[in-house]
Amino acid sequence: GLVGKGAGGGGTGYGRGTGAGFGGKGKRVPQVRTAKAEVTGSLDKDIIRRIVRAHVNQIRNCYNKELNKNPNIQGKVSIRFTIGGKGRVLSVAVKQNDTGSEELGKCVAKAVKGWKFPKTGSTIEVVYPFNFQPL
Repeated sequence: GLVGKGAGGGGTGYGRGTGAGFGGKGKRVPQVRTAKAEVTGSLDKDIIRRIVRAHVNQIRNCYNKELNKNPNIQGKVSIRFTIGGKGRVLSVAVKQNDTGSEELGKCVAKAVKGWKFPKTGSTIEVVYPFNFQPL
């Protein structure tokens, strides 16, 4: 089983996961890999990568939703976002999406919009690619 937080009236506990790639023996979790980010501004790429990794389950959740509709969906979604001086994501857009699923791009962009970064006092531009591959 999986250990984690439940959603919608859940809580923490043990249970079987649902969706593509979960439950049953021999099945593996679908992969969400990050590639090298393009960063314009004064925030270290390692800090950005750390924050992205901390939120990768949100991105994986987006992918799992789409895998339930199309088990063969895969490809790359690049997200362009702007981090304001106070660390909030000011704007976010899908720069590239070759998965064939507009919904996947929208879901990833929506997730990124809620992330918080360290205060820098200046605006940072980031393009972050996510590679999706079912297993």
